[in-house]
Amino acid sequence: MSQQDIICKATVDTFVRFGIVLVAIFGFSLYFFYDGAIGYQRKNEVIYSYKAFADLGAAAIKETDSSAWRQRLEGKPLFRTSVREDGSLAVQAGDAFYPLPEDCPVAKSCPEEVLDLEKMKSWADCWQAYSGRMGLPVKPGEHPYDEGAIREQWCMGILGMLLVAVGLYFVIRTYGRELSLRGDTVTAAGRQFRIADIESIDLRQWGPGFKGVAYFTVKGRKIKVDGMTYGGFNKEKGEPAEAFMQALLAQYKGDIIEYEKADTASKS
Repeated sequence: MSQQDIICKATVDTFVRFGIVLVAIFGFSLYFFYDGAIGYQRKNEVIYSYKAFADLGAAAIKETDSSAWRQRLEGKPLFRTSVREDGSLAVQAGDAFYPLPEDCPVAKSCPEEVLDLEKMKSWADCWQAYSGRMGLPVKPGEHPYDEGAIREQWCMGILGMLLVAVGLYFVIRTYGRELSLRGDTVTAAGRQFRIADIESIDLRQWGPGFKGVAYFTVKGRKIKVDGMTYGGFNKEKGEPAEAFMQALLAQYKGDIIEYEKADTASKS
């Protein structure tokens, strides 16, 4: 490599930006998968458990026999559930199924909090005690989630992972590329061409105060030169992208489009 050769690799800031975006998408994807696998079923459990407590609380006000109350509820599920063909639990409402966790305890037997008739006359206190003991939210969600909603969470999670995969492809591609000038040979956007092949250079978005992007027209094709990604404009590092551009312009003899020329053309 001669002293005149300038090679600009992707900046650290570029990979930091890539990383932040990919981590965010990856995190959202995991959240979607969690809701699809666990979260929505747990929310359904809370909603239907809360409703069962409220219904039993209304019934408890009319009851007087504590022994009969306990005998009627003990060992029975808190609310009606259905066992699907695959063995999973769900609440059926019409043709819709609202999945529940496989380990949903109230699908097997009523909790101790509802067996005390006198306490259930103030069912909200019983619910607060039960939800606290089980680590459930006191306030249930506004609506349950059916199989379609859960399927959507899985689809969103898969979509997020696909986006992460695409993002990683671009990270690897960016890492392997460079913006360089070796003699009179330019490498940009994964292509190599000679300075003599450049028909025009558009510098209207170049420079640290803009996007750091220029466009070369080479044999009728527009090629993007991304100085912000490759090399950068850090003065402490000698502004590698600007050094590349100045070295190229020193050899280039064709048309250059800058703001001044663009303004002049528009006025004429």
